[in-house]
Amino acid sequence: MSFDVEAREKYRLVDGDILLCEGQSRELVGRAAMYRSEPDELYFQNTLIRFRAHHEILPEFALLVFRAYQHSGVFAEIAKATTNIAHLGLRRFQELPFPLPPRITQEAIIDCARDIQSSIDAALTAMGNIIETATDLPGTARDLLILEGAELGKPGESDPKTRVIWQQAADVVAEDSPIVYGILQPGPQIDDGSGVRYVRGQDLQDGFILQDQLRKTSQSIAQRYERSSLKPGDVLLGIIRSLRVAVVPQELSGANITQGTARIRPGDHLDSDYLAHWLSSSAAQGWFRSRLRGIDMPGLNLRDVRQLPVPLRDLNTQRQIAETLNEVTSAHQSVIRDAQSAVGRLQGLEREFTASCAFGEMARRITQRTAGDESESLSSLILAQVREAASKQRRKPAARAPRSTKNGSRRISLKSSTTPEEILAVLHEASGPLEPERLFRQLSLADNAVDSFYAALRELKQLRKLEIARPNDTDVQISVAD
Repeated sequence: MSFDVEAREKYRLVDGDILLCEGQSRELVGRAAMYRSEPDELYFQNTLIRFRAHHEILPEFALLVFRAYQHSGVFAEIAKATTNIAHLGLRRFQELPFPLPPRITQEAIIDCARDIQSSIDAALTAMGNIIETATDLPGTARDLLILEGAELGKPGESDPKTRVIWQQAADVVAEDSPIVYGILQPGPQIDDGSGVRYVRGQDLQDGFILQDQLRKTSQSIAQRYERSSLKPGDVLLGIIRSLRVAVVPQELSGANITQGTARIRPGDHLDSDYLAHWLSSSAAQGWFRSRLRGIDMPGLNLRDVRQLPVPLRDLNTQRQIAETLNEVTSAHQSVIRDAQSAVGRLQGLEREFTASCAFGEMARRITQRTAGDESESLSSLILAQVREAASKQRRKPAARAPRSTKNGSRRISLKSSTTPEEILAVLHEASGPLEPERLFRQLSLADNAVDSFYAALRELKQLRKLEIARPNDTDVQISVAD
């Protein structure tokens, strides 16, 4: 895109900027990613929200919080949907609360989250490799058992070693049932009990027909396409986009198919399962893919399906091969299901740990370990300061000379650090316990003194020189120990 000078200044990313999807499906709205200076010149456009962290917020911690908001449904809850797109909205995003522990706690949380995420990523990669390998193995096993190491032959050829005779698919089907596709326009769904079920390409999966999702057409349409009606043992092949294969079961006798599915009814000398395994083999699938036509909706012509070479053996051998392959593919599918289930559990664990690290139980434990009981109120103080700083930035007041106090002295400048002795001195002078926010202000500390303040409090607590009282679930009071 072309950016003018002003736009380049406004929309160029800097290291640590976080981008969030402003418009997306509801479960994905607010997806976040961090820019890490690669490529070295990058800009963003108006479908994204940019978050640039305040100096008291580590960008990695902010990214964790936003991922937790997406995983836990916070972004989905505040988003407004138009048709099928949910919009986060800049104002709604700005008004979200933000957990803000001290930097030492943020760093500990980030380290913990990084370790857990690395373990989950490694497990997800391993499961992905298992799924990919298990998915490819059945095709290889089919080639091995059916071809026995031989190459795909041509119709009319025979191999005395494997006792295979090659014929065209058009020549191995039942004489009165040529290879056909089905209904062009099934019409609206018929739910009055009179409808006829029909199978689409997307209804074929893992060698089976997903019967629960089958739609129904009218009796009149089904009668017009009676030539493509189904019988048990028919083999179906998806010919639009997907090349999935399935065998028609007994309960779908009389059903039909659409134009995206080819019906192949084996003749008496061809076993249905054997044919289905051949159509699903790597060799046959590769043969089909080399003949796909089209870009958006690649498909096969029935002429190509009819010309597919099919390796014929005696019927008994076909059934033995099919039985072995049924066991092999069933085992592979079981491995895939287990791996996919593990992926689902890992993804669920990722969602849970992200929210726990950002603002849940794990965050509380790490905060307790690194910062102490008073951190909750201190975090509120920091958040208030962040909001005040952001508000000042938006107002951008004109620069002016420091204003004098009544006695003519300059305003006291805010300090960038403090010591345990300074804290004890303020507490000794106080008439009673102080809340962390009030103590912080009375020390005249700048925003960047938070870590120093917190470290001094921890040191005093370890030396048992402070009393920390919690009169309720939210308030913290600090005083000098007796």
